[in-house]
Amino acid sequence: MKVRNTVLTRLATAGSLAIVLAAAPASADEYWQFSVGADYSTGDYGDVADTTMLAVPVGVKYKGDNVWFRASAPWVRIKGPEGVIPGEGGVTTGNGGGAGDVVTDTRSGLGDVNLAAGYTLPIGDATWFDVIGKVKLPTASKSKFLGTGTTDYTAEGELLHSFGGVSAALRGGRRFNGSNSLYPLQDVWQAGAGIYAKAGPQLTLGLDYDWREGALDTSPERSEATASATYKVSPALLLQGYGYTGFSDGSPDAGGRVQILYRIGAQ
Repeated sequence: MKVRNTVLTRLATAGSLAIVLAAAPASADEYWQFSVGADYSTGDYGDVADTTMLAVPVGVKYKGDNVWFRASAPWVRIKGPEGVIPGEGGVTTGNGGGAGDVVTDTRSGLGDVNLAAGYTLPIGDATWFDVIGKVKLPTASKSKFLGTGTTDYTAEGELLHSFGGVSAALRGGRRFNGSNSLYPLQDVWQAGAGIYAKAGPQLTLGLDYDWREGALDTSPERSEATASATYKVSPALLLQGYGYTGFSDGSPDAGGRVQILYRIGAQ
């Protein structure tokens, strides 16, 4: 069995990227945020046939002075080899071999619910450190290969420094994966970095790199880069676009995402 890290991991973390892009650590705003988007990706994930994924995530976030809480869940549609599942799933044994041996199908349904919380510690006039905790709840169907059926926890830290119109971030942490008879997942390390620049009074551009270990000895690592743009229509309305590519079998070959964020109470 080989585990594949895929696009739904991004759906769980895109909200934190939005925080950085909007320079939230420097803001004392208190607000509620609601988001909806669409994410499409394609890749072979080390199999002999491609898998395409369409996800429609919805989310809600509360941001206080130095804390934030977020909940999100996607509806997903997957077309490809029947063993390939999003998030922390994999390719079941017996799905390899020649292209004629691969069983492909289309399946859809609710993905896993992702919960996250963070606390921002200012450590200087232009430097912040976020302590972040995440939980993935197994609401996706394991029988339809939409999820692993495990509850997973992540502890992460992120250091952000502002150089005026440009900000840089470093992050790292440990993911504590659940395990069952079908997916005996191991705990993994993960890390990433990003740079974000103001391209005008309303536009922010970003470039991120993310890496994570494979969750089994036989599974590939995740390695991918993301380019992003956030346009602030008003204090209440933000539009975001992402494009990404992977450098390993644990990531999609290519993908893109658009997202709308609406805030209540933002100044």
